[in-house]
Amino acid sequence: MKKFSQITKDIDTNKKEIEMLATGLSAIDADLEGGFLKKEFVVLGGGTGQGKSLFGATIFYNMARNGFKSAYFSLEISNEMIVSRLIGAQTNISPTKVMIKMLSEKEESIKEKAEDKMSVYEEFMHFYDDLYVYAEIVKAIKENDYDFVVVDFIQNVITKHKDEYERLSFLALSLQKLAKEQNCCILALSQLSNSMVRDRKNNDVVEYKGSGSIGTVCDLGFFIETMKKTGDFMFDSNAPTTLRLRKNRRGIAGTGYNFNIKYPGGLIFDAT
Repeated sequence: MKKFSQITKDIDTNKKEIEMLATGLSAIDADLEGGFLKKEFVVLGGGTGQGKSLFGATIFYNMARNGFKSAYFSLEISNEMIVSRLIGAQTNISPTKVMIKMLSEKEESIKEKAEDKMSVYEEFMHFYDDLYVYAEIVKAIKENDYDFVVVDFIQNVITKHKDEYERLSFLALSLQKLAKEQNCCILALSQLSNSMVRDRKNNDVVEYKGSGSIGTVCDLGFFIETMKKTGDFMFDSNAPTTLRLRKNRRGIAGTGYNFNIKYPGGLIFDAT
């Protein structure tokens, strides 16, 4: 228990430690008065193939560029693919071509220059694709004292819980607590609930797959909304992709932020 006067003193003391972690997505950073905060648990949800990992990796790289020690825990795709996507975004070369080295002489030169530029931030970028058990992920975070962490994605994290609802409820609460204890920001990527994917709801409901606790516990909750082209699962790469802030403990929720994705590399930038 703490009294009011003690808490106000804590606020004044903690001001020196509070840092805004800019996402590099200018529209979001402007609305959030600088970006994410340490001690925040942020969730980014989307349907299959809608770009969760693309946005997660982009924000991860931008954090590293700003000097924040960052970790990317990939529980779905390889470290090689994550890095190939980062290189692809900087060069506008297909990440698949980068990974399997199907490059022309000109493309190889462009890639090498990008790698040299990006290697400057190497000490701030740690990649994991071999940790799936929650306790092992926590151990790595604590041992390395990260400022920013991406968990891609939360539904694949293993715990001792057999029931999916219990497991994901535990993970949501535990990741929120871990962010506070470690004074870092944790961004968890998440699948959407089946009803969100099926009905494509466009309201204030926050429904991530597996447990309502994910949406309840997070400090900031984003959903990816991709404009349809034709059919149920085909999207127009030329149409803007919207990140909608459905949960915001700091203020007003519901704001949508439009981004374009430059293909074939996958560079994300604000839509004009």
